[in-house]
Amino acid sequence: MPEIPDIPKCSPDLCASKEWEDSFITYFSETRLAFLELDSSDGPSVSGAVKNSCKPGISFEPQIDPTLTMIRKMDAVSRAATLRNYIDMIQSFDTLSRNDCLWLFALCVTVELPLDAETCASLRSMLRKCSTILATKSEMDDEVVMLNILVAISGVYFGQYQK
Repeated sequence: MPEIPDIPKCSPDLCASKEWEDSFITYFSETRLAFLELDSSDGPSVSGAVKNSCKPGISFEPQIDPTLTMIRKMDAVSRAATLRNYIDMIQSFDTLSRNDCLWLFALCVTVELPLDAETCASLRSMLRKCSTILATKSEMDDEVVMLNILVAISGVYFGQYQK
């Protein structure tokens, strides 16, 4: 077995509190439930189009924010594949942009459970990457907040972090 290093720890004053994580996970669960109810409704997708494998490419020109219409056009397999591809893409980044975090958040909201092994492994990679970036931070900024959100999603909600 390869030796896998521990998940890096961030400065205590930059890490999310247990109370915040609990509150956020409740919000995230409610958001996932609302999306599931909307997506499984009998009505057509928001755009009226048939669901397909529409997914963002590895390099966006220009970068666009995810929309409900875009996400609803994807089927469950495409959403999971897009999430895995996006997580693979960020592995070489030193920072995450707002757009990167929006896409990761949106895809995590919409990915169906139970997760397959490949998606679980990708979420573990996202947790490691976000924790690694967070460990380099010395002061609070927007990226720290976004990283804490992604750490809570991958680590707490999807169970990839065993404390």
